Amino acid sequence: MKLTSKQLFILKILCIVVLSLAGAWLYTKTLYFCAVFVLAGIVGLACSLYADRRKLVERMERMISEIHHADFSSHFSNPHSDKEIDSLSTKMDEALEVFRNRMHDSMMDETETIAWQKLISVLTHEIMNSIAPILSLSETLSERDVAADADTEEYRIMKQAMETIHRRSKGLLSFVENYRKLTRVPQPTRQAMDVALLFKSLHQLVESDNIHFTYSVYPVHLMLNADRSLVEQVLINLLKNAHEACLNQVKPQIELKAAKVGNEVLITVSDNGPGISSEAMDKIFIPFYSTKPNGSGIGLSLCRQIMVRHEGKIGVESDGKITCFKLHFPILDSGK
Repeated sequence: MKLTSKQLFILKILCIVVLSLAGAWLYTKTLYFCAVFVLAGIVGLACSLYADRRKLVERMERMISEIHHADFSSHFSNPHSDKEIDSLSTKMDEALEVFRNRMHDSMMDETETIAWQKLISVLTHEIMNSIAPILSLSETLSERDVAADADTEEYRIMKQAMETIHRRSKGLLSFVENYRKLTRVPQPTRQAMDVALLFKSLHQLVESDNIHFTYSVYPVHLMLNADRSLVEQVLINLLKNAHEACLNQVKPQIELKAAKVGNEVLITVSDNGPGISSEAMDKIFIPFYSTKPNGSGIGLSLCRQIMVRHEGKIGVESDGKITCFKLHFPILDSGK
């Protein structure tokens, strides 16, 4: 029967204890030569114990080094079949797989956000460069006085056209400027804030039009290390959407919750509106996409970028009865 590493470890410890007692007895009997042999055996067993544990530590250090250098394909290797080590290996591989998936999702979110920002930046730059001279020219022409010999009716029509061009150009410029906000999300200035106090300040903005609004925080004095103004911007946008979604329900309800879950703070915004279709669920965070007739399509995209700036993420679940947006804020070290 093959012994496990745990059994071998215990056996070696017992041998060291027995040999130590035997060596002490031999020494008292002045059998120094035999005592030296026993001492050599103790040293050999101690070196063997050290070598076994050192090999385990080296495998762990090798895997950690690979992760540190962004190699997420590594696994905790165990060259010898051992139930205890195999169990440790399985658990470490599972933990590494979770870490690998989270890192991949985070990198994909960041890459997608950067791509959208570059696209928006290029589009707004080109559009604004084209609109600016049209706006200036139309304004100049519409302000010119009519010449004495000019046809009054023809001039009136031209001026009306110039005013229309000016008005529509100005509207388009304002429209583009609104989308430009997506490329200007600042880096968060983190500070510790009491989530309960934050929710209390938001309560007055939502409880209207007979909507039943509730909020809860666990633990009561839950603290969040984030940029207060940016977090408020996200929550106000989500609460506004929830307000519009459930306004026509018989008993409209909005629920805001926060809790510490593992190594993150989870904030949820739920409403009992008509829900979000499965087709829209895959698109609602894409810039310019909106399910509202007059929606700009930047609100949820902005929320997503703010969450990425906080190294967190935003998700949504909807079953036709309850729609729930989830904000995941990682709990960072105080020095970060």
